[in-house]
Parts: sequence; structure tokens; C-alpha cells
Amino acid sequence: MKEILLKGINEKIYYDECSNGLPIYMLVNEKVNNFYITLSVKYGSIDTEYKLKGSKEWKKVHDGVAHFLEHVNFNEGDGVTAHDYFNKLGSSINAFTTFDFTSYEVFASSDFEDNLNHLLDYVQTPYFTKELIEKEKGIIVEEVRMGKNNPGHKLYYGMNKALYKKDKRRICVTGEEEDVKSTTVKELQNVYDTFYHPMNSFVIITGNFNPYEAVKIIKDNQDGKKFKEYLNPIKKREKEPSKVNSEYEEIEANVEIPKVKICYKMPKSIFKDFDDVMTSIYLSIILRNNFGSTSYLREELLEKELVVGIGANREIFNDVVTLEINMETRYPDEVIPIVMDKMNHLEINEEDLKRRIRCNISTLINDYDDIEYVNTDIMDQLINHGKVIDDMFVRYNSLNIDDAMKVLKEMDLSNHSVVMLKPYKKDLN
Repeated sequence: MKEILLKGINEKIYYDECSNGLPIYMLVNEKVNNFYITLSVKYGSIDTEYKLKGSKEWKKVHDGVAHFLEHVNFNEGDGVTAHDYFNKLGSSINAFTTFDFTSYEVFASSDFEDNLNHLLDYVQTPYFTKELIEKEKGIIVEEVRMGKNNPGHKLYYGMNKALYKKDKRRICVTGEEEDVKSTTVKELQNVYDTFYHPMNSFVIITGNFNPYEAVKIIKDNQDGKKFKEYLNPIKKREKEPSKVNSEYEEIEANVEIPKVKICYKMPKSIFKDFDDVMTSIYLSIILRNNFGSTSYLREELLEKELVVGIGANREIFNDVVTLEINMETRYPDEVIPIVMDKMNHLEINEEDLKRRIRCNISTLINDYDDIEYVNTDIMDQLINHGKVIDDMFVRYNSLNIDDAMKVLKEMDLSNHSVVMLKPYKKDLN
């Protein structure tokens, strides 16, 4: 077992690997009485085209297959589901599918070995039948319909469709109704056999437990199973055009107050002097400084009652960087120009930067008391960077105003979309 020391914050992550290639990451917190276990598979909703090692043939599956697979994977045969087992233990289980991966989770305070073993067993023992698949279709179709009526869902995917022309993030994780209805048992089985392999998965455990006991349980469990050879599937990725797909979109929804996203899309290469982690840190600090809870603009807009709320976010994936300003306002025509003007005059000074550094370090340390948050944070690091980032404290302390200004000046804000969620028009008849 190896120890990954998290520099500067007196924490460490235990790391080990099973003989079948399954990685294990563990962070112990003896101040809590529970534990949180996740088993994640690096297969998400955007992975709808792939080919196997040595093959020239691209295989294509329906949109939403990753999410469909997450749903049916709880079945254990004879009308039994994983929920039945964990309910008897008093444990809480769930699963979720993202664009990039699928994760199965269990949260409990006792019966550590039973919880860990059964999580591994039900995820790694598929039970697909035509009857179960057909039954699940109705449940997922209803989920698709509920999403279509959810204002936040509409706004999020409206933003993605405005930003992206080819990237699969423009398509809902669930797929459309027709995708769900057309999904077959064979399709699900093929995807499972291809991607649900220990070498394409990882376990993360956080909370109060013995890491040496955990590794023994996992290794004994995995040694008792046989897995087919992992065929190193290649996932098809189309190059995303640099321009946004649409500069303006209006969407009607069941809202009283309009919601707006102003989104900027730029190539990651413009920040060539920084890796993704540092780029993300600087962009986050700059956005929070100008639109965050203590920013002058936010206070002014709230004081004048021009907005109900406002915030900002950034995302980096593949070769693209996106920035988004989110707001809820009764006066979008007045507020949008104000916000876009602010984006063209972003500010950061040394005092602001030092204050943000202190806040980030404080948050970094405090977050390790939240076993669910830190589990998810490790998960995101493994997916986005392929490794645990063990020097965040050092990186925060290395931030400087010269680099912050360099990132600010390198931003390309010429390429943007505005997406507005508006109340349904009143029927005058």
C-alpha cells in the first residue's frame, strides 16, 4: 500500500491496486462515525461511439445508454434489487451518471465488510433480461419527461446546445424518449462487457474505517471473480468548433422570473503557460472576485433589485474552456448589457488575490471534514486529471498577481452565447 501525502494540509490518501487492475483510493477520517464508498466506471453519456483494440469498426449505441445501464444494474435476479440488501443493513445507496463516468455509492455507519462486498458484487454481476429492460424503459421515459419540464434542466441543456455544435454534452444524459424505447438488451450487455471492467473502474472510500482491512476485503473479493480481458476501447471524440453554436436562445418554461446564462467559449490553448488545474484556479478566482458573494457588482445589482441572484462558473474539458454567468432577473434587457460590460472589464488586484487565496486554503482544509465532498473531489480529480492532485495547498500559495493578470489578459471573450429562460406566454384566448 502506498501513501499519497497531501502537501501542507496534514492529510494522506492510501492507494493500492488489485491484481486485476482495480485501483483503490482511501482517506480516513476518525472524527466521523460513518463511511462513504463509491465504485466508479469510466463510462459516461458522451461515450456512444467506440471501437475495440485492433478493430477498425466503430460501434454506435443510443444516447442515454450509460444512464440506462446504471438503472438496470441494480437488479440482482428473482425480483430482488441491490436496494433490498442494503435496506436490511440500514445503508443508503444510490448511483449517478455524468457525461464522463458512472458512479455507484453506499453510505453507512456499520457492517463495513458487508456494504463493501455487496457494492462490488452487484455492480460487477450484471443481470439483464428483456422483461427487466422493458419494465425499466417506462421508468426512464418518465424521468426524461420530468427533465423536459424542469426549468433548471431546460436552461442547462439550452446553454450546452448554444455552446456546442458537435460535443455530446449538448445531449441530455438520459437521451431522448426514442433512444430509451429503442435500447436493447444486447446493446446494454455489449457496453457492460466493454467498459465495466476493473481496469476501467476505481474505488474510493472516505470516513471512519481501517484501510488495511478495506484493501484485504476488496482484494479477496476481486480474487474470487473472473473477468474477461480488457480490450482498451477507444472512445470517439469529434473536434469541437471554436465558435459557439448559437449566439442567442430564448426558452419558455414554468418560471415566474427569467433566468439567464451568459456563456463564453474559448480554446484552452490560449492559456498555454498554465496546466488545467492552475488555469481553473485563476479563472475561478477572477470570476468570484467580479461576480461572487462579496463583489461590488453583485451588491449593487441586489441593492437596486435588478437581480434576485447572480453567480459564475468555469469548466475545462478536452480543448475547450467555458465561462458562464448565471442570474435570475426580472429585468434581463437592463442587466445583460451590464454583466457583459463587466466581463469586458474584469478586475483583480493583489489584495483581492491574497484574500481569495486565504479563502481557498481555508475551504480546502475544512472540506476534508466532509467525507462525501472529499470522495467526490477525489473522483473528479481522477476523471479530469487522471490522478490525485496532491499539491493544491502549494498551488494556492504559489498564486501571484502577475500570473492572474496574464490569465485575465489571455481570455478571449469575443465568442459568447446568451440563453434566457422566460415564463410561458399567457394565453389571451
